[in-house]
Amino acid sequence: MSSATLYNARKDNISLDAELGRLHNQANMNVAKESRILTACGLRDGMSVLEVGSGPGFVTEWLSALVPNGSITCVEIDPVLVKHAEEYLRDRAKCKCSFVAGSATKTDLPDNAFDFAYTRLVFEHLTEPLAAAGEILRMLKPGGTAVFAEGDFSLNSISNPFVPEAERIREKIVQLKKSHGGNAMAARRMWFILKSAGFRDIDYDAIVFHSGEKGLDWFYPQFDPDRVKALVKMGVVCDEEYKEYCAGIDGFLNSEEAFFMRVLPVISARKPEMD
Repeated sequence: MSSATLYNARKDNISLDAELGRLHNQANMNVAKESRILTACGLRDGMSVLEVGSGPGFVTEWLSALVPNGSITCVEIDPVLVKHAEEYLRDRAKCKCSFVAGSATKTDLPDNAFDFAYTRLVFEHLTEPLAAAGEILRMLKPGGTAVFAEGDFSLNSISNPFVPEAERIREKIVQLKKSHGGNAMAARRMWFILKSAGFRDIDYDAIVFHSGEKGLDWFYPQFDPDRVKALVKMGVVCDEEYKEYCAGIDGFLNSEEAFFMRVLPVISARKPEMD
């Protein structure tokens, strides 16, 4: 992630262990679906892959199975997550993995070095998304493909029954992220960012994850009321709003029709061939 990233796994979360658990579930919502999308975008065994914002290595684990004869270079700015990934992947990675502790906007990796790049839920946290896109473009080989699975808070938590209390909290998160230079609706801006950076053949797809496949327990860490306590401490959410949120989530979980869905936009783009 960028040196100007808004995300910190140790801060503003229930605990580091709880956040790692949430990230594990988030990375494995439906590996088969996500793998099919990447394959359709051109990922092939034997490729050199760049993963920007690789975090604790949970995505890297299943990504490595798609390129067992290739390699993955993981770029992550948080040293705690780099250390976790190195340890986690030691006996789990299916291909050669190397780790770079550094910013998405300046990696010091060589030009034209990678066949394929993947970022997942990274750009919403960056204060310099155009610089990060330009850096990824620089590192791709001519004709190489980059895929960006990026979030949009309007699509992150779609529930039945509808929980208006959750929507109010989500809007506060959108405004908070915006006030700090991030963008909780990054997916809808990626076309402009990638075009401005010099990418070509930009296209959108999406992956739908839902509780009918995984069960509500799998998604619970995404809307756990304890995660909202950090916003209460920051003064972004008041005590009454927190109580209303807890009641709304409790009502949702106790509904016989309870269903949770998340839509993850996936944007693919290509680096132009050299003239």
